[in-house]
Amino acid sequence: MLGKMNVPIKRFYRYLLPVLLLALLLPASGARAALDPVPHVRIGLYYGDAAMEACNLLNEEGSGYELGYFDEERQFVALGYTDETAITMLKDWSMYLVDGSYSSDTPKAGEAYQVVGCYHICLGSYESFEAARETAAAYEDGFPAWHNGEYLAMAGSYTSYAEAESAMNARGISGTPMTGSSRCVTVVNTGTTRVLFQLDGGESHSLGVMPRGEGELAPVTWFRGYKYAGGFQYSRLEGDRITVVNFVAMDDYIRGVVPYEMNPTWPLEALKAQAITARTYTAAHLNAHRSYGFDLCCQICCQTYKGLNNASENSDRAVLETSGVYMTYEGEYANTFYHSCDGGATENSENVFFEAIPYLRGVIDPYESHVKTGFENWSFVYTAEEITSILRSKNYNCGNIVSITPTYTELGNIHSLKFTDDNGKNWTFSRDRAGSILYSSAYEKYTYSQRFTVSDADAVGTELFVNNAAGRVEEAAALAVIDASGEVRTLGEQGTVSVLSASGQDTISLDGSGAAISAERYLISGSGWGHNVGMSQYGAKAMAELGFGCEEILSFYFNGVDIA
Repeated sequence: MLGKMNVPIKRFYRYLLPVLLLALLLPASGARAALDPVPHVRIGLYYGDAAMEACNLLNEEGSGYELGYFDEERQFVALGYTDETAITMLKDWSMYLVDGSYSSDTPKAGEAYQVVGCYHICLGSYESFEAARETAAAYEDGFPAWHNGEYLAMAGSYTSYAEAESAMNARGISGTPMTGSSRCVTVVNTGTTRVLFQLDGGESHSLGVMPRGEGELAPVTWFRGYKYAGGFQYSRLEGDRITVVNFVAMDDYIRGVVPYEMNPTWPLEALKAQAITARTYTAAHLNAHRSYGFDLCCQICCQTYKGLNNASENSDRAVLETSGVYMTYEGEYANTFYHSCDGGATENSENVFFEAIPYLRGVIDPYESHVKTGFENWSFVYTAEEITSILRSKNYNCGNIVSITPTYTELGNIHSLKFTDDNGKNWTFSRDRAGSILYSSAYEKYTYSQRFTVSDADAVGTELFVNNAAGRVEEAAALAVIDASGEVRTLGEQGTVSVLSASGQDTISLDGSGAAISAERYLISGSGWGHNVGMSQYGAKAMAELGFGCEEILSFYFNGVDIA
């Protein structure tokens, strides 16, 4: 472990070393991590409406913390340290400690509390952390601080300037009452009002905390019930609550993604495919949340990330054996979307997300059916009245819906839904909106994927005959027809075909695509779960169980990518 220093130094890569050493011991080329073009990332843990007033940290593996900030190159600059293993970051406000919890809310009448005030007695400025710390140590409530490039020694915490001034005079202290800016963050010993450090970098620098390792063990830290590698940044972006960001090595981040996005007991090759896909998705979305100061959030809308709690030997091996491996297309990181299960076919990106991406081409998936997904088939019935209610609840001022016109892609996934009301007005929803418009929590009926059809729930089926009434067809799907382009296909497939009628050649839909359906009740029948673009996770599991390697899995779902 490095000794304590009182000058700014950059130590972020020190925390990568244990991961790299582990990787070098594995049979795959883990050494590639040392050349990883994206060595570390910033992951938002709490932000926006979820930003916090108080944020606790507790060493799991480690011995205290270095305190400082992360520079523009995402490297940690140490300004000071604390040997305490349990610390809490507070917005610099009048924070009340009640029953072990910190809050800016005024305690209720008769409620016992302690307070960490935002006014202090400044004892002077110093050239180093150690000098400020030594001066502050002469007072029981003294602490070092760093305000806009200057080390300060402070004493006390009070709720107003007048209170700080009165205390200074009563205590006979020579100093100046002061408070920080709206960006200031205070560090206290958890469960107490003892201030350990304070940083006010204005809009230029936010407080960074880097857990210190112990011996050869990389530090692991508890935060809100989850274990994390790496360091943390605390920013009061709007001058109020604290945005919490985890600064973490790429592989440690992926270790916290893989076991939450895919079952860590699944085959190794499937987990490796997931690791490469998640790593590439991350690299392609750096600064996606730049307004909050991080790359990706920890939620499902980016990638689910909950630290190292669920990391297993199997999932860690998948990450380390693929360390430094990404998917690229024409030299750029691929936008590697993935989903739970496709129900039989993935989809072209432009049919779901608007933009046509060459490597996100839909494929018929023959593998997924080899495993149980839990979403092989799902269906429900809506009445016309219920559909009208759903549209109105989503702020579409429609009359009573009298028909639905669905269109489908060549791969059989939903492309658009047109709703027509009794006034003749239409509302059309395409791509992912077509997939979600009939999703209703109120009716507890859910379109789980893009792969579903709409039909008349009360329609009576018709029989098919060829040549004459004696030529009844038992298996219509086996019949071959010629489509409008001259291609021969079976009736069991989706799309349109050409037929000869008394009026000549007509184009008809095999799947009802483009045909209006007027009904009292509509049957929604589907399979799969997710947006159907990119890799099916259950498909990856099935392929791995069938003996395919991770690169074969990725090449199947991502057309023409380079994997290296």
